[in-house]
Amino acid sequence: MKKILCVGIVVVDIVTELDHYPEEDSDNRCHKLWRQRGGNASNNCTVLAILGAKPYFCGTISDSDEKKFIEEDFKNYGVDIGYSVVVEGTDCPRSCVLTSLSTGSRTIVHYNKNLRELKLEEFCSIDLSQFSWINFEGRNVSEVKKMISVVRDYNKQVSKEERITISVELEKAKEDVNDLISLGDIVFLSKDYARFRGWNNMEEALSKVAELTLPETTAICAWGEKGAGAIVKPQKNVFTSSSFAPVHVVDTLGAGDTFIASTILALSMGLSVEKSITFGCKVAGFKIGLRGWEEFREKIRRIRVS
Repeated sequence: MKKILCVGIVVVDIVTELDHYPEEDSDNRCHKLWRQRGGNASNNCTVLAILGAKPYFCGTISDSDEKKFIEEDFKNYGVDIGYSVVVEGTDCPRSCVLTSLSTGSRTIVHYNKNLRELKLEEFCSIDLSQFSWINFEGRNVSEVKKMISVVRDYNKQVSKEERITISVELEKAKEDVNDLISLGDIVFLSKDYARFRGWNNMEEALSKVAELTLPETTAICAWGEKGAGAIVKPQKNVFTSSSFAPVHVVDTLGAGDTFIASTILALSMGLSVEKSITFGCKVAGFKIGLRGWEEFREKIRRIRVS
């Protein structure tokens, strides 16, 4: 299996588990509080590694006190960070996450003081020949557009079998993210982004995004409890999958990242689009019934053994 590269951000999540989301100006006790490595691309790599792939993370890492934790945690999960860049004199981005046991919701407050994003020249140091797939977070848009152009130029110089599949994730409700829609072979769009564009359901989102993508792009949209759908061009065939919710929703943090990583893995192994999004929904549904990445990894190990 060739390697999968995820380009984006890594942060430290401080996760607090409560009975319910607290009222303003209230005093509450939590059930659990833990620290874990987070960020979309970082989480994608974690899931890929747990499922048996060979993921590389490419992004910037602060040289603050959290650097050792981040590097050791990547290593613990088998994620290679050899192409990442350590930026001196910066603070590590952090997210404060409140998870509610009563609803399964997660509320995130993100903080990034001064850690910059990856630069084009840093991305260009990568040996692209070892990768079959590169997934880009929908952030750092001006530089990511240039990075994708570099990969496109590489693909023009190699055989069809050696070409790299380019996927982009459109998650944040931000105007500049629109520039990435027409750049991916695979385009993942979130419910939040779709609603930001005025698309009120999964079917409308897939129909609208198909008008904006490349002639042979596959657009994939996850819609929470509604499952996920995909539209495959040029025929514009539509496929859907139901969600696979557990009996008890425990922790929805990283559910979208789990869906994307699982779907990428399935597609990279040659599964059909329909089977791939179904696999993604199943793995994401399995994950939200568990607490954190370590419990998820342990359960996957047990399944493999059995």
